[in-house]
Parts: sequence; structure tokens; C-alpha cells
Amino acid sequence: MLSLQKATVNDLESLAQLYEELCGEKTDLYKMKENFKLMESNPNYIVLTAKVDTLVVGSVMGIICLDLVSKCKPFMVIENVIVKSDCRGRGIGVKLMEEIEAIGRKRECYYTMFVSGGQRKQAHQFYKAIGYDLELVQGFKKFL
Repeated sequence: MLSLQKATVNDLESLAQLYEELCGEKTDLYKMKENFKLMESNPNYIVLTAKVDTLVVGSVMGIICLDLVSKCKPFMVIENVIVKSDCRGRGIGVKLMEEIEAIGRKRECYYTMFVSGGQRKQAHQFYKAIGYDLELVQGFKKFL
């Protein structure tokens, strides 16, 4: 049975494996635990897991950002969207995205936004299917 819940420290090793699938490199588990402790104490960071029974099969992170423009409504940056490759096509990603968007609405976010690597064509089809518009804005990214 699928359940969505906030990530806990006990989920981090499973999440590290998922993130390796996402980005192709190992996550520094020590640094991950350090960062997670800080994120847990900040209500503007939301890390959700999708579990089948007790197995972590997906995740999404939302970061609520305050804004100073117009009505000063916050917005949400979405990151680290991943569903285990052998679990895709079952609606897990849709449920994760619906849940993170619902949290954004509850927190009165004006919009959500994210970037996705140009090579992730299958992910782009998924995002379009759930209502995200690739042509609405142009994303830029610079590694520091």
C-alpha cells in the first residue's frame, strides 16, 4: 500500500540511494544527515517520501521562499523529484506532486517552480502531463 509522509532521519539511507539514481553520483550521507537536521527545524523545507509498505520508492522536496514583490506572496521551489525506476508509471510521481502542491496552496504560495535537466525527456513529458508549462518561462542555472 502506498503512503506519503514527511521524511525522517530513518529514511535518509533510502533517499540517498534514490538520489544516486536521480543524479548519478553518491550522496555524502554524513553531510546529508547534517543538512536534514537543519531542514527539519525549518518549516519552509518539506521533504516527502512515497513508501510502498516500508520501502521508500519516491520523494520530492519543496522549499517555501518568501517574496518582496507585488502582494508579497511566497512561492515554492521544487527539487529532487524522483520515483524509483522500477516503480514508475504507477501514479506515485503524480501523488507526490499533488501533495507538495497542496502544501504550497495551504501555505498560500503564488506558484511552484523547478528546473529539470535537459536530458530528462521522460520527466519532461511527466511534468507536462500534470500541468506544468515548459514554454511559460526560461530557466537558468549556474554552478558555483
